[in-house]
Amino acid sequence: MSQPDLTGPDLERRPEVRDVKRALGKIGIFLEGFGITITGVYVKPRPYGFDFDCEHPDDLLATARKINTLSEDKLNTREGSFSAGQTHGVGLREIGSGPRLHLEIALSGKDCNVHIDSHGYVIGQGLYDWNVSLEHGYWDLLSDKAPWMFGSFGDRGQYGPVIEPVVDLDNRTRLFFGIGGHW
Repeated sequence: MSQPDLTGPDLERRPEVRDVKRALGKIGIFLEGFGITITGVYVKPRPYGFDFDCEHPDDLLATARKINTLSEDKLNTREGSFSAGQTHGVGLREIGSGPRLHLEIALSGKDCNVHIDSHGYVIGQGLYDWNVSLEHGYWDLLSDKAPWMFGSFGDRGQYGPVIEPVVDLDNRTRLFFGIGGHW
């Protein structure tokens, strides 16, 4: 992730922190037991979540590796290495499509991150859906790098610039330039 949107006191009270911790709790990870300090918060339209420092990163990683709904981006495979390209530390992604957790554990304990991607693309342990990964690249990675190009609404809505081929009423393919989104 790039620079957080919010830093300073009372980050623990932010709704993004609450929602991500609740999602982690549903899969059996409770960060309070690992001595974390929240250092920054990310808000929509970026993948929302937070940066944190962790006193016991090895224990957190061992716990996360036991969760069968998380898949680790293995650096010894082409797919895992590619997926880990923007990850700081060891990356573990929640299996499934749609909004999914992405946990990044830096073994130094500094600059760890957890956030919810709008487009999960892991379909099994070490297995990725590369068609969905294109949506992840656009809606999650690009919105993180250029958040000023995107907007959000409601719990899941997101919009941004679109250039895509469309078939018009005369059955001709043309390029569409405009605003697109999902909800």
